[in-house]
Amino acid sequence: MSLSKTEARSSLASGLLPRERAAGLLLILIGAVAFWSSLDLPAIRGGSVGAGLMPRLLGIIITSLGVAQLVLSIRSPGSAIAASRARDIVMLLGAVILFAITIRGYPLGAITIPPLGIVVAGPLAVITAGLAARDVRIAELVIFGIVMSAACLGLFRYVLGLPLPVAPWLIGY
Repeated sequence: MSLSKTEARSSLASGLLPRERAAGLLLILIGAVAFWSSLDLPAIRGGSVGAGLMPRLLGIIITSLGVAQLVLSIRSPGSAIAASRARDIVMLLGAVILFAITIRGYPLGAITIPPLGIVVAGPLAVITAGLAARDVRIAELVIFGIVMSAACLGLFRYVLGLPLPVAPWLIGY
């Protein structure tokens, strides 16, 4: 669907950023973070594939796709993201980041977030992501968060045997 120049201008004025451009920028950000995060890992070790090769390649591929998306969005901007949709995106990304920094803990300069484990990080992430919905019921979110966390704990810790922190602040693991 192609927009005329006046429709594109009016959609840009009513929203924050064209969707395609925002998607390209997000892909560039994700690819750059993936590449930067893999720099500590060896890409090639003794003639064989190291642990850092795949994340670096994926970072390069995702960044390249983001650049292509950004270039295509400049040619044809499309419709804009409304401010209400941007709130939903921020809530969902915030839930992922909140889960990542609370499950094993994270140092943020002078402040250190303690490791809270899946018992706290799981429901916290589900509740934060659920707040993006318009027709949210907090009691249902809490119950769903607890059930999902229990299911994840059972699957990852006990069925697959992965070292998932349960509640280090309470039981030590």
